[in-house]
Amino acid sequence: MKKKAVAVMLSMVMAVGLLAGCGGGDDDTPKNNPVEKENTGDEKTDQPEDGGGEDPAASGETKVPEEITLYTYYADASIEVIDKTLERLKEIYPDLTINIEHRTDSDGAVLKTRASVGELPDIFECTGSLTDILIESGDLAVLDDAMAAYDLQGKFIDGNFDIKKAPDGHYYAVDATVPEVCLVFYNTEVFQNLGLEEPKNYDEFKEVVKTLAENDIIPLALFAQQRWPGLQMYDMAVIGQGQPLGLTGLEEGATKITDPEYLEAAKKVEELVSLGLIGKGALSTNASQAFELVGNDQAGMLINGSWFFSDAVAGGWADHIDYFEYNPFADAGKEEEVHWHMSGGSVGPGGYAVSAKGEYAEFCKQVAMDFIYYRAIAQAELGAVSVLREVLEPEKPRATSYQDYADHVADIKSTTKYEWSIANQEMLMALEEISELLNTGSYTAEQFIEELDERITEALGE
Repeated sequence: MKKKAVAVMLSMVMAVGLLAGCGGGDDDTPKNNPVEKENTGDEKTDQPEDGGGEDPAASGETKVPEEITLYTYYADASIEVIDKTLERLKEIYPDLTINIEHRTDSDGAVLKTRASVGELPDIFECTGSLTDILIESGDLAVLDDAMAAYDLQGKFIDGNFDIKKAPDGHYYAVDATVPEVCLVFYNTEVFQNLGLEEPKNYDEFKEVVKTLAENDIIPLALFAQQRWPGLQMYDMAVIGQGQPLGLTGLEEGATKITDPEYLEAAKKVEELVSLGLIGKGALSTNASQAFELVGNDQAGMLINGSWFFSDAVAGGWADHIDYFEYNPFADAGKEEEVHWHMSGGSVGPGGYAVSAKGEYAEFCKQVAMDFIYYRAIAQAELGAVSVLREVLEPEKPRATSYQDYADHVADIKSTTKYEWSIANQEMLMALEEISELLNTGSYTAEQFIEELDERITEALGE
């Protein structure tokens, strides 16, 4: 992403909302938060003036169900966002029960399985490359007409949905696209108690890790029950060596895993792991557990997307959570060269989709439009950064660290993909599996590179 492009987008919206939930999936039991039915019989309710058109139940043209299922991330800060959204949907659809199913992963594995047996939810988060897979299988409804009738694109800044258009020119999964990068967060109280300062380069980062480990504080609360945070850490390390393309360059063929930057990045991860960077039990730690560890002074640092600022507020830790402005993998003297070249943040395909094979697909398209719009409003009101055309003031002031990040978003010079946006599934699987071995100390940097070189070559068909 060019700095100018980011600046143009964000200068229009810095007063409002941030996407939540991309990286926080865990294995908690799915939760149910229905919009209860209040009226019975033939009573009809008009849609609010700021909504997207006529009440579908009143039109008589669309088959209307009594209840539908919405599959979305529903934990941590997302709970408040979703609940707030459902309150508005209840006013629009008083006779409808919306059952929430909690998304437990980030790579779409659950939905792939459900699609194979014909049991997709009515409306669901369709992340990354899963969109292409389900388009090909005919499982996603075309949303073009619903978006036009609702004027969804008119409610957000120009061009916001462009990246969501499929190669065939249609829309199948959409959501607002806010650039959200991967950051290293830290507990300021833990750092202060140990006399630590935010590191700006790799030498300082090593000392932070050593000090935390020596004082029985988990240096990094990695929620490795999902593989993406560990892989994104490696992406961050590659960027720190001066290669801003990171993992994105491997998929595009612009870089090779055998390039010096990738080997040096792996060596640094290997060294940090040997110093105790990652706590025991990381492979069984989910996102919520990791949040608790860093929020409650048991861990010093956490890797997550910028949406964690909202999770910190929800957890009550916002007053002692901050982020590393500089890449902690950069060599001393190279800090400014890699400053604001960020891991993650490149928006890609995916968003909220409707099951094409569902009995109430046409009705669910209309509900999906309302959900996308009012969810963006809820996020803005709760203090996140948003791309809504309408400027909404947060209900409460942002935490100091969050406001600092928001003030610097326009400084971002480049971004890479999050792992769930990597389309080559064979390559993604190799990166996930081998990076996990590096992060647990099972592989050396040289083994990591050698194994990935072979598997990426196969994945690319070279």
